[in-house]
Amino acid sequence: MKHIVFDLDGTLVDSLPGIALALNRALESLGKPIHTAQHIRTLVGRGARRLCADALPADEQNLPASINALLQAFMREYPHTWQQGTIPYEGISDMLERLASDEYRLSVLSNKPHIVTAPLVKHLFPSIPFAPVMGYTPEYPRKPDPASLLHIAASWNTAPSGITMVGDSLHDAHTAQNAGTALILVTWGYALTDDLLTTGAPLCSTVAELERSLRAGTGIWS
Repeated sequence: MKHIVFDLDGTLVDSLPGIALALNRALESLGKPIHTAQHIRTLVGRGARRLCADALPADEQNLPASINALLQAFMREYPHTWQQGTIPYEGISDMLERLASDEYRLSVLSNKPHIVTAPLVKHLFPSIPFAPVMGYTPEYPRKPDPASLLHIAASWNTAPSGITMVGDSLHDAHTAQNAGTALILVTWGYALTDDLLTTGAPLCSTVAELERSLRAGTGIWS
C-alpha cells in the first residue's frame, strides 16, 4: 500500500517541550498549578480541549468555564512556543524523503489545532509533499472518530483498505479500526508500550523498522 497517513505528535515529531511550555504558561496566567513535562506527556494526543481539561485541578476538570478559560490561554501561548524544542524524531525526515521519492502518497492527520499543525509541518518538513495536512478544525470530529481519515481517503480516491495509518497511541489505533485502514504503531511516542500491545497491531521501535513495515504493507485491519 503506497498511501500513508501519519499522526504528528509522538509519531513524526517530539513536540512535548513546546506544548508543556505553553500549557504551564497558560496555567500560571490563571493561577493554577503547573505540571512536569513527564505528566503532560501522558495528557497529549486527544486534542487541545481535552489536554486543558485534564491539566486542571480535579474539581475543575468538568467545568466548561474553567476549561474554556484555560483553552483560550493555551491557544494564545502555543502559536509562540511550538518551535521551542519541537523536532522530528531522528531518521524520520530521511525516511519521508525516501518514501516521497518512491511515489508514496503521504498525509498528516493530527488532533493538534490546524492553526498550529499546518505551519509546524511546513516548517519541519518543507520538502515533503504531504497532501493533505489536517489538524483539528470544527469541520471534522477529533480522532478516533474516522471522519477525517475517511476524508483523506476520499481526497485520494482510494478505499480506506488501501491506506496505512501510522501512529503512537490508542487514539490512532481506534481511528484506523473505525475507518477500516491498516495500522502500524510506533513505540517512541507518548503512549505506554503495554497499552499499544493490547491492539494487536505491528509495533515498530525504530524508524528503520517502520520503513520496512510500510514498504512490506504490514498492518492490521487492512
